[in-house]
Amino acid sequence: MLVLRQYVPYLLNRAGRSVAEAFTRELAAFGLTLPMWRVMASLRSEGPQRLGDLSELTAIEASTLSRLIGQMQERTLVRRVRSRGDARAVTVSLTRRAAALTDRIVPLALRYEQAALRGMSDAEIAILKRLLAQIHGNLRALMHDKPAD
Repeated sequence: MLVLRQYVPYLLNRAGRSVAEAFTRELAAFGLTLPMWRVMASLRSEGPQRLGDLSELTAIEASTLSRLIGQMQERTLVRRVRSRGDARAVTVSLTRRAAALTDRIVPLALRYEQAALRGMSDAEIAILKRLLAQIHGNLRALMHDKPAD
């Protein structure tokens, strides 16, 4: 029998939604949405990305991400550059203005992470992060019908 309050997908969704709802209010003050933030944070952390790789990093479906990148480009938050070797490939990068804005928001993002992890030891946090990465890998492997790393 399914015990909802102990069901891992339910617990993950509930925890993620709580953080997302609270942080979304903070982002609104900057005129940003949570998906925009995920793009900006990913690009700031990992550098310019091909659209497909950025889709994986942000967990935003490729066609949705393409439209979002278009909106962000209109707001001068990102640049899109076509690859010289592959005209179909697009690399996305942050503008200087967006990089500076991202740097201003990072402390707020870290504050929400700290609030979510309050009461956990450093060892527990490390285990939680490792387990979340493992869950992601397990499910990604299942979706691609191959064993996890």
